[in-house]
This record gives sequence, structure tokens and C-alpha cells, in this order.
Amino acid sequence: MAEKRKFYGMKNDYMFHAVLQKNEEVLRNLLATLLEMDEADIVSCHIENPIELGKKIEGKDCILDVKIKLNDARIINIELQVYKQTYWTNRSLLYWARAYDSIKSGQDYGMLFPTYHIGILDFTLFEEHPKFMAKYQILDVDAKDQSETDKKILKWAGIFKAETLEELEQLARGEEVFENMVVTMKKLSEDEKIRMQCEAREDYERCLLTEYNAGKREGIEIERKNTEKERQNTEKERRRADELEAEVKRLRAMLKN
Repeated sequence: MAEKRKFYGMKNDYMFHAVLQKNEEVLRNLLATLLEMDEADIVSCHIENPIELGKKIEGKDCILDVKIKLNDARIINIELQVYKQTYWTNRSLLYWARAYDSIKSGQDYGMLFPTYHIGILDFTLFEEHPKFMAKYQILDVDAKDQSETDKKILKWAGIFKAETLEELEQLARGEEVFENMVVTMKKLSEDEKIRMQCEAREDYERCLLTEYNAGKREGIEIERKNTEKERQNTEKERRRADELEAEVKRLRAMLKN
């Protein structure tokens, strides 16, 4: 009996990038769903930052966003983020601005394309304003909750949440684009170099989470020590004040005598 291989789903950013790069049908469906447009209106969608599948990702290439030119008229930057990062909103705005800066030397500003940064997040971005889906144009222009969102976006949400191949196959059943996506993922998973990079990305994300949690624990411990030190200093100052008050009383008593 063949050994069951570890499943790398669409929450693995390497697999995510690889699937969109290998299967344009899946890319078109995802874009149409996220941008709420008719798939027939997608004339062309070109990934501007393809990766060499199986090649090690390191250094400045460790962020695996997918940058797409849509219909030669719009730039779409898609970021998959599984773990919460403190400055994600700041960083996403920076990436959005970088994606917008698409003109080359000698071109005028009229050549700039409308640019979208799409974050697919496995955490709540604003705890005080929890939303399943939100759209921002510098300010929130069209917020949505899960009950208002159409079936296509919910289907994609399920695809990203799938933890096993069996779960993914069940979700894909009956819809050609998702069945083809599963076929693509299986083919990619048969490539040992691609599997190694998926595993490396998983280890990288785990290390980031470990360091983040260690930093939180260290911060809590430092705060505890600082609080204890402040308490001791306060107690020391109180004793000193009591001693001074006692000394003043003693001196006053001596003067009276």
C-alpha cells in the first residue's frame, strides 16, 4: 500500500501561487469571484511575477504575492496571509502602492493602471469590526458580512479552508473549474521539488509564528518585571516617607523639651 502523502492545500502560499500559475481557468474564476465581475469579461490575465516551480524561495522573494495584469487595464495584487501580523494593514498599503508604480522610464503618469490589493486572510483584521469580506477604497465603501456574500465567494472560502485532499475533492465535486484545480494540485504534488518548497514555506510560517509567540511571552515577562520593580520602588519610597515623617516628629519632640 502506497504511503499517504501530506496534503498541501490552498492555504500554503507556495501551492496557491503554483496553482494560479499553472491553471489559468482557476485564476480566471478566482479573479471574477473576488472582483465581482463576469468571467466572460476577462479577456486576458497575465501573472507578472511567476516563480520557477520547484526552485528554492529565499531572501527578497520570500513574499509570494501574485501580481496580475488584468485585460491590460488593471493591476491586481493578491496576498495570502495565514498568520496575523501586527502591521499587516501598513504593509498591504505599501505593497498596493508598489504595485501601482507600474510605469517604466519614459512613460507618463497616464500609463498608470488602476490597482487593487486583495488580501485573503485567515484571521480577523479588525477585532472591533469583524467582517467576512470588506472592500476598501482608502475608506470602507462596501462592507459585507457572510450572510450577504454570494455562493461563489463562499465556495472559494471553503476551498481555502480545506485541510485534506478528501475535503477538497468533496467541495470541488460537480464544478469543472474546481475539479480541474484538484487535478492541477495533484500533479504539482507529484513533483518532489515543489513538495519540498511547500514544506519549506510551512516551516517558514511556523518559525514566524513561534518567534511572534516568543516575543509576546518575552514582552509579558518584561512587563511583569517592570511592574514588580515599580511596586518595589513605590514600597521603598513609602517606607522612606514614613521614616522621614517619624524623624520629623522625633525632632519636634526634642525641640519642645
